[in-house]
Amino acid sequence: MNLSILTIGDELLIGQVLNSNVQWISDRLTEIGWSVRRQLTVGDDLAEIKTALDFLIPDSEAVIIGGGLGPTHDDLTMEALSRYFSVPLECDPEWIEQIEALFRSRNRVMTDNNRKQGYLLKGAIRIDNDCGTAAGQHYVRDHRDFFVVPGVPHEMKSMMERYILPALIRKNEARGERIFKRTLLTAGVGESALAERCDSIVKKIQTLPNVTLAFLPSATEVRLRLQMRANAQDSGAQTLFDSLARELRTACGKDFFGFDSTTLESVVIENLRRKKETIALAESCTGGLVSHLLTQVPGASEALRGTLVPYQTDLKEHELGLSRELIQRQGVVSEATARAMAEAIRKKWNTTYGLATTGYLGPQGGDAFAPVGTVWIAVSNGTRTEARSFRFETHREYAKERSARSALDLFRRTFQEQTDTEAPGSF
Repeated sequence: MNLSILTIGDELLIGQVLNSNVQWISDRLTEIGWSVRRQLTVGDDLAEIKTALDFLIPDSEAVIIGGGLGPTHDDLTMEALSRYFSVPLECDPEWIEQIEALFRSRNRVMTDNNRKQGYLLKGAIRIDNDCGTAAGQHYVRDHRDFFVVPGVPHEMKSMMERYILPALIRKNEARGERIFKRTLLTAGVGESALAERCDSIVKKIQTLPNVTLAFLPSATEVRLRLQMRANAQDSGAQTLFDSLARELRTACGKDFFGFDSTTLESVVIENLRRKKETIALAESCTGGLVSHLLTQVPGASEALRGTLVPYQTDLKEHELGLSRELIQRQGVVSEATARAMAEAIRKKWNTTYGLATTGYLGPQGGDAFAPVGTVWIAVSNGTRTEARSFRFETHREYAKERSARSALDLFRRTFQEQTDTEAPGSF
């Protein structure tokens, strides 16, 4: 089933705001078996919105329209839809009461222009906004579904998850179709190497109708998206799909770290919480980014003791106790320094594990032994310390991100190896 996405806002066209909504919506729609036919962005202009709808509607069984639902004069989406469909806007007193209540809860007074957000297309279903003032809408015209959502990402995502995605899934099911999907997540392996490893499974999938496998690489991970369409009455579809997912899981080996929405940071925290163990970080080149990722996970405080960012060399000496001789002899970016940092932070804060990063992210720095882009990462558990070197690009932001995620992945692998061997104190 085909669907198109229309996003509205001058700020999107001039690059003032990144249009991340389109990527997120498209990804979620693909997961539930809808095909995104077109994506289009226009400015806050009534004529442009009309032209966009004329272009998108003929090839779409549904259209998601995002943005332009605010209270100001340039928020024109509802006026444009009213004119386009020749349907009046009607006041929804219940929603206006909810807006007023939201303002009161924040000790603010609602201004009159916010009442604009309480008007819906006649006959539309209101989609409540649980974190903002702009209501969404579901309008049906000529058997097509039109979903209107705010441009604010977290408000849009909430409406999509609570109302729109379930509605689109039901539409698929009404046609007697089921969609099976599973995304396998890997880290520490390149797309080409992983594809070669999965080659026999890929060839099998290519012979099966309505089954697709996509390799989706990012800077630090490769996702394998397995999807299958099947008749709702096909009793063997689930068995076939599960078998393919297991084969892919086996082929991924130790590079696999989870399914679907799992993250490396959540794996690290959950592993530590499960065994009631703790970790402390000494981040030099990553500047606290590993800690930031870990603290995005609910319950991180049960496992993460703290983070030290000894960015300059003298702090590595004074705060971690590294000897000046070691740093001068081995270099501030070296295996020996990374090991010493991981061991020192573990002892300093009395944790089960210590994790350390040190590197030259560029564009300046580096030496003959550790050129720009070199990063050393170490994990220590008090009995053994594991260290690895990485060579990343000299683009600073990119290298920093890859360094942080590589640190999480190294810890995941060493932790898993310890669990597999059931030998305390060894990796």
